[in-house]
Amino acid sequence: MSDFVVIEQLINDYFHALHHKDVAKIEHIFWQHATITGYYEGEFVHSKLHDYLSILKRMSAPDMIGEDFDMDVVSIELKGNMAAVKTRYLFQALHYVDYLSLMQFNGEWKIIQKTFHHD
Repeated sequence: MSDFVVIEQLINDYFHALHHKDVAKIEHIFWQHATITGYYEGEFVHSKLHDYLSILKRMSAPDMIGEDFDMDVVSIELKGNMAAVKTRYLFQALHYVDYLSLMQFNGEWKIIQKTFHHD
């Protein structure tokens, strides 16, 4: 399977984990030292993976509150063992755009940085 297909599947796994609030799966998809940076409701946010997962644990799963699954990969750029992925999705009634940086470690792709914005 090509790296492009593997990355696309990894991001789709992330989307489904977000939608169903599968925090353990999200933790597996991210590199243990990943950072999450962006603006949430106008406030600058910069956190480590552990803090991001703690926030997700306190939120309701979108599928449990009746939110439709609306998440897509917009683009994937791949060079060697690194990739940049642009996504758009609906989460907790907000429309997000993420830029995800990925690296391949020992043959496994991981998200190492998430930069986000919502409307």
